[in-house]
Amino acid sequence: MKKIVVVVIILVVSCCIQLVSCNNNNGSFKDKNVQEGFQLAQKYCISCHLLPEPHLLNKTTWAEHVLPKMGGLLGFRRFASDYITESDTSGIITLNQWKNIVRYYVTQAPQDPLAREDNSLKIEIGLPYFEVEIPEINITNPATTMVAINSIKKEIVFADGLTEHLYTLFEDRISDSISIGIGISGIHENDKRLHVLTMGVLYPSDSKNGKLSNVPTGTGKIAVLVDSLQRPVHATYADLNDDGREEIIICEFGNTTGRLSWFEVDVDGKFSKHVLRAFPGSVKTEVHDFNQDGKPDMIALMAQGEEGFFIFYNEGNGRFKEERVLRFQPSYGSNYFELIDFNNDGFPDILASNGDNGDYPPILKAYHGIRIYLNDGKNKFTEEIFLPANGVGKVIAKDFDADGDFDLASISYFPDYNKTPEESFIYWRNEGGLTFRPYSFPEATAGRWLTMDAKDADGDGDIDIVLGNAKFTLGAIPPDVMRKWDANSPSIVILRNKIR
Repeated sequence: MKKIVVVVIILVVSCCIQLVSCNNNNGSFKDKNVQEGFQLAQKYCISCHLLPEPHLLNKTTWAEHVLPKMGGLLGFRRFASDYITESDTSGIITLNQWKNIVRYYVTQAPQDPLAREDNSLKIEIGLPYFEVEIPEINITNPATTMVAINSIKKEIVFADGLTEHLYTLFEDRISDSISIGIGISGIHENDKRLHVLTMGVLYPSDSKNGKLSNVPTGTGKIAVLVDSLQRPVHATYADLNDDGREEIIICEFGNTTGRLSWFEVDVDGKFSKHVLRAFPGSVKTEVHDFNQDGKPDMIALMAQGEEGFFIFYNEGNGRFKEERVLRFQPSYGSNYFELIDFNNDGFPDILASNGDNGDYPPILKAYHGIRIYLNDGKNKFTEEIFLPANGVGKVIAKDFDADGDFDLASISYFPDYNKTPEESFIYWRNEGGLTFRPYSFPEATAGRWLTMDAKDADGDGDIDIVLGNAKFTLGAIPPDVMRKWDANSPSIVILRNKIR
């Protein structure tokens, strides 16, 4: 029974990705059923993550999507407008207690999503320094899951989730393609080999179809290095144990289950797995010596239930000590980060985006956007900058205008197509003092940008940008935008930097 209870609690935590925190009446309600619902939410949710409170989701999202999903995991099925006991899943709470939790969220949630404060800078149309280039690539209904710029070879590599191919673009034409598998999410290349990470599935799943494969750069067969991965979305390569070989940190995002692990390789090339966090939602990792003891540590971004940043301090001999350094609302939708020293104090700061909006019918969320967290030198991070951006999916920091500071480039998979469709891509020019001015371009809605990379693609010494388009119709897409995609939807768009 204990094992079942633990599993159900984990499932509920992972389902809370759509929940948020606020303060309602200091927890005092006239209705005793609502009061009990509030107390039950505190009891069963706050031990695992920030208290999921109602005000950042609207009533419809709570009543029609989030709560029925949570109830199902607890053994309560929604029947018409009420709930019934479907199965004795765990005995954690009674049916009446569950109904009171539902009353609390539905009565306290607003009718409409919270509106974003109207203090955002207007996005100027017209990109300084960049020239838009759309290669002629004949892939119908593109589902670009990855793009990468190889500056040494002056190539652009991209993957399509439906054709299951990895393509190489050289001088604006496809020079090579190879069948790899479903949902290519990352590559790692050197002179001898190419590692390719595949999710094995395009949609949320707990299936173990993901793989890390070795693709020979010359002749030879593709070899699977690690299999049975749960929807892996990112891999980081570093020598973690000072043995002269690269270990691999893999984020198995999964769905209701998943894990963050590092894989140790022996002299024969065999991998052994070491689990760091046995929870779903690992998004990305970077390696850095945070405590300056000479050993490489890790930082990981986690989504799903316990959303936030975790540092894993390297204690030697393959042991790591976990410390949570930032904790977010479970509805944030965190999806990307980079370590960047924005204030030149010698300590890495965190640039992060949060705008994942695909679990339920998308609603606009005022708290979606780009954030910069400054490091105090002791790995305590404080939010310094918030740039609102609906449904932002990724943000990259580079000195695009070559003036000595970091500019930003962001993409959004869930922009406000009705009011600010130009949010699909924004170039944030740093005007000094972490003040950013946003720019976009008329073709920003030519695709739905799921992925992006920024490096020197043509060897001229400046930073170019490549956007990857995945034409999936999640949410309400305006008819004029849909007609544009149906007529011509490019796999990638290149923004050529012309500053040099």
